[in-house]
Amino acid sequence: MAHNEVWSPTATVAKRVREVRKRRGLTAQQLADKLSDQGIRWDRYTVNKLESGKRQNLSLAEWLALSVVLNVAPVHLLLPIDADGDLYQVTPERTNDVEHTRGWIRGHWPLPGANVIQYQGEMPEAEQGRIHLPPAKDKTERINGIETSIQQLTTALHHLREDEDDG
Repeated sequence: MAHNEVWSPTATVAKRVREVRKRRGLTAQQLADKLSDQGIRWDRYTVNKLESGKRQNLSLAEWLALSVVLNVAPVHLLLPIDADGDLYQVTPERTNDVEHTRGWIRGHWPLPGANVIQYQGEMPEAEQGRIHLPPAKDKTERINGIETSIQQLTTALHHLREDEDDG
């Protein structure tokens, strides 16, 4: 795909499944058989429908099983590889930069505009407070991102101190 394309989740999985399946030397029937071994009852027609774009939906169980049988991290089926500058359709009404979305899915950072304190509050305690900065296109964007992170961390620290004083 050319840069500045918008990738949808199911279309991306379909494209990536086809690429990985072919690299692994699997036929559509062999992939379907491997999925059946994992409890996903697909046949070669279902594989072909997905890869050709005729199948518009994919369950989480199917996505994870595809990742298992193709031996690829789920994030690498869900998001395009080498898509610098492209956008990803996070919801029907929202798109974000592919690389920023990759970091969000990995749990490194929230999507732009999200409440960082809420976001970190839902992380395992051992991961809270880790600082990962989203990709930046230039030095000014990187500085702005760091300043925003500092402000958010300062607010989080303030809330933690208040909680400690109350406890």
